Amino acid sequence: MPITIVIDTSVVISSLIGQRGASREILRKSLLGKYDPLISNALFLEYEDVSGGKKIIDSCPLTKKEIEELLKALYGVCQWVPIYYLWRPNIADEGDN
Repeated sequence: MPITIVIDTSVVISSLIGQRGASREILRKSLLGKYDPLISNALFLEYEDVSGGKKIIDSCPLTKKEIEELLKALYGVCQWVPIYYLWRPNIADEGDN
């Protein structure tokens, strides 16, 4: 039975930039069905926004098209879950709220 996880955006970006490491292993195991990643619309949009940045694309050994294909494959194994906000933090960086 796969382990249910939520993959932080920093893990996705680290897996794109790094050739090896724990972040890449998390994505690999997710794609192989060993992990069951959960994702929300907000997290999906954050992955898309951050992974498409010029700095990330320039640092990544993959092409922009390959990054898109990898994320598409990841989305295919993710379980989409709705998020219900009962309260909203007020952190200075809106992206962290």
